[in-house]
Amino acid sequence: MAADGNGATDGNGPSLVGSAVTAWRDAFDAAGRMPVPFGIAILAVLVLNALSLPFIPAKPEDPNGPGLQFLGFVVGLAQGFLLTPIAIAVHRYVLLGELTGSYRLSPADPRFRRFFLFTVVIQALMAVPGMLMSVAGGASGVTAFIVGLAAFVLLVVAAIVSLRTLILFPAIAVDAPGAEWNNALQDTKGHSWRVFFIVLLTAIPAVAIYAPLYWWLWFPAGPSAAGGVILALVQSVFGVLMIAAFAAMASRLYRVIGDRLGRPPGVAAAPA
Repeated sequence: MAADGNGATDGNGPSLVGSAVTAWRDAFDAAGRMPVPFGIAILAVLVLNALSLPFIPAKPEDPNGPGLQFLGFVVGLAQGFLLTPIAIAVHRYVLLGELTGSYRLSPADPRFRRFFLFTVVIQALMAVPGMLMSVAGGASGVTAFIVGLAAFVLLVVAAIVSLRTLILFPAIAVDAPGAEWNNALQDTKGHSWRVFFIVLLTAIPAVAIYAPLYWWLWFPAGPSAAGGVILALVQSVFGVLMIAAFAAMASRLYRVIGDRLGRPPGVAAAPA
């Protein structure tokens, strides 16, 4: 089946390139229609990135131990908290056509709290393997091998869980009746590789722009004040836009395969 006007599908479900392209189109469309929350989110992430710049290793060979890994995890949680309003707004925009005119950090709100707690779980799953790898780097012999192997296994498990539960984010954002872990796992059963490649293709545009700038401005000569400012700004803008693109992509996937998660009134299933 060809892609429809609301998302890209084929005979087996969401198409790959079409889904990634649609995700970025949705992200820019959402940013244009909701400039205030996007602008505030970019500013908030910019401040966070500026505060964390002094802790980035000046050279690739500099130590990157468990302490720095944990600090990165904490910064990631802070960024996830700051971007929760944007992610929810994009999910609701794509699925309900709802426009959010303000930026609100509302941890007392059940929807916000549940969305962020799920973010914490996913980030924690992804952070543990990195911390173990840093421990393995400081060990030797059998200990390094065992810790490194454990880190690899946990990384694979974390990646699988993250992919299989990706569509739970939009389900929570629109208060879907079946927004539970088990339902997300059941709905994505048989779609893991397709979801993986859609995620990969969606990430390519931001990585292709940010990675060269990171190495050019930061390595190998070490950080500079101007380079740090430019890097923090680019990282903030593309970080917010990439979160928006991933939110849009997850929303489209949810519409196509989120059967057990269910859909609240106003969210119809996409043809597949």
